[in-house]
Amino acid sequence: MSDSYEEISDEELDIQDDLEMLRDVLAYELQAINQYEEHLLYLEDEAAASTVEQIIEQEKEHVAQLLKVIQNLDPVQAEKLRKIL
Repeated sequence: MSDSYEEISDEELDIQDDLEMLRDVLAYELQAINQYEEHLLYLEDEAAASTVEQIIEQEKEHVAQLLKVIQNLDPVQAEKLRKIL
């Protein structure tokens, strides 16, 4: 079992807080990608569709950036990602 709450340092608690926020942001980015892709199905204007496609690519870049930061803060998750990628 892991350390009890009292045995976790302030630095470790800060990292856990940061990870929780980063994972929330990651979830929002993934939701945004899904929503943009759904909207893209209904756009008839090529310029609008192109703009949404560019936004989707930016959101995917955000996902990659967030995953990198999360991996740097959480070695266990980094190892799990290495195993499946």
